[in-house]
Amino acid sequence: MKRFLPFLLLVWVCAALGQAYPSRPVTIVNGFPPGGTTDAAVRILASKLAERMGQAVVVENRPGATGMIAAAGVARAAPDGYTLLFGVAANLAVGPATLKKPPYEPSTAFTPIGEMARGPYIWMVRADHPAADMTQFVAWTRANPGKAHYASPGQGSVHHLATEMLKQRTGAVITHVPYKGGSALAAALLGGEVQAMFESPGGYLGNIRGGKLRALGVTGPRRLAALPEVPTLDEQGIPGLHVNSWWGIVGPAGMAPEVVQRLNAEIARALADPELKGALEKQSIEPSPGTPEAFGAYIREEWERWRRFVSSSGIAVDQ
Repeated sequence: MKRFLPFLLLVWVCAALGQAYPSRPVTIVNGFPPGGTTDAAVRILASKLAERMGQAVVVENRPGATGMIAAAGVARAAPDGYTLLFGVAANLAVGPATLKKPPYEPSTAFTPIGEMARGPYIWMVRADHPAADMTQFVAWTRANPGKAHYASPGQGSVHHLATEMLKQRTGAVITHVPYKGGSALAAALLGGEVQAMFESPGGYLGNIRGGKLRALGVTGPRRLAALPEVPTLDEQGIPGLHVNSWWGIVGPAGMAPEVVQRLNAEIARALADPELKGALEKQSIEPSPGTPEAFGAYIREEWERWRRFVSSSGIAVDQ
């Protein structure tokens, strides 16, 4: 028996090394509550990945601190490809940029795997608001100091910093009111608790087309196909305020290149699937597959951009 032990050990080692990824379930951690637009998209992605990779891909929601609790947990996980993060602008760039001591460095704590989608925000008011465009809205805030409030899903969110950037560039006088979750934002605006906010357009198209809300401007460089009548901020004399909602998948730093490439390829195939592609397009956010290197470069660019803005504006959020 002893003479067979080296052979058996060699067989076991070769089998272990040659074991294809994934050999067990994969978890994608989402730092936001279940039921929202981001959650729906990542669950469709998970189901498509599971179909192609032959293993369960589970979505685990760990909401809190604009997604940073989830991100910090994934950054500490083993870099074996079995714990991944649904990374977004809030937890891979904007949120950490607002902290004096962020729990992780976005550009080094993660392995970029692949971008999923990218799209602009729209500035919205209730349909009965007197402003018909951004110039009129800014003038209204100045004429009504103390009466103008805007909603965001929390301190340090993209919505929060984008509006502070808008205030800085236009002189708008408007107070921040943070909420928890997208449904709370919609209720606050529709109910008149706040007068305006930035948000991704998808979940609000029904209320805009139904005459309950009015979109005044788009943060992207071009108008939205879903709202062709709404001008960009550039067109209204507020140039360069190009703020995107962007989503992607990252893992802990140090993941094996072959695992990253496998996941990147499967994400690209999933984004071409009509079900996922359609779900994204309904939110007016476009599939944006690309290389891990390109996604990593974009994360670094956004992280540095928001760090510079926070430093110049004096915004800080201690958490």
